[in-house]
Amino acid sequence: MHFDFALGAAILAFIHITLYLFLGSRYLQHLTNLFAVLAFLLFMGSIATHWKHFGHFPSYSLGDLFAMVSMTLTLIYLILFMKYRRPLLGLFIFPIVIILGALVLVLPSAAPKDAAGISSIWLLIHLPFTVIGTAFFMFATVASIMYFLQERELKRKNFGIIFKRFPPLNQIDRLTAVNLILGFYFFSVGLISGFVWMIYEPERIGSILPKMIFAVITWVIFGLITYLKKYRGMTPRSTAYSTLAGFISVVVTYAGVAFFLMG
Repeated sequence: MHFDFALGAAILAFIHITLYLFLGSRYLQHLTNLFAVLAFLLFMGSIATHWKHFGHFPSYSLGDLFAMVSMTLTLIYLILFMKYRRPLLGLFIFPIVIILGALVLVLPSAAPKDAAGISSIWLLIHLPFTVIGTAFFMFATVASIMYFLQERELKRKNFGIIFKRFPPLNQIDRLTAVNLILGFYFFSVGLISGFVWMIYEPERIGSILPKMIFAVITWVIFGLITYLKKYRGMTPRSTAYSTLAGFISVVVTYAGVAFFLMG
C-alpha cells in the first residue's frame, strides 16, 4: 500500500513540474517538491515494511532493486534542489521513477529460500552504495540531456521556454561534474564492498560474479569520464556525450544482468 501511494505521489510531482515548465509558477515548484518529499517518505516506508514483513533486507529481486533506485532518485532530486535550486531535473527524473515504480508492481518479488540466511554486513553496504552511485550517474546523464537541449536553443537563437527555465550551460556542466564525482565515489565503495562480500560467501560467487563483472565495466567507464573531466579538461560537450554512453552501461548492468543472468 505504501508503494502505491509513493508511485502516485511521484506521478503528481511529474505533473506539477511539467506544468511549471510551461507556466513558471513558484507554487507549482513548491507543490512538486511537496509531492517529491511525500514520495520519498512513502518509498522508504514501503521498503521498511517489506524488510520487517519478510525478515530480510529487500535485495533479492528485481522489484526490490527498482524500489530502492526509485527511492534514491527521489531523495537525490530533493538534495540537489536544496543545493542548486534547479527543479527541472525532476522533469527527467520523475518519469524514470514512475517507470521503475510501475515495473515494481508487475515484477515478481519472490526472494530465494535462503534469503533470510543472507545477512552479511557487506551486502548492507554494497547494495545502498551501488544504488546511490548509479542514481548520481543517472543525474549526470539527465544534466547532459539538458546541456544538449539548452545548447540547441542557443545555436538556433530560440529563446523560448527551455532557454528561460533550464540552467545556463556553465551551471549544467558543473552539475554534471558534481554528479559524476559523487557517483564515482559511492559506486566505488559499493563495488569494493561487493567483492569483500563475495570473498566472505564464496558459495555465492556463481550468482554474484556476473553482476560484479558488469558493475566493474560501469565503474571503469564512469571512472574514466570523471578523471578526464577533472584532470584533463574534457569539454562540456564531450562530457555530455561520454556520460550518455556511460548510461548505456548502467542500463546493461541493471537490465541485462537482471533479466538474463538473475533469471
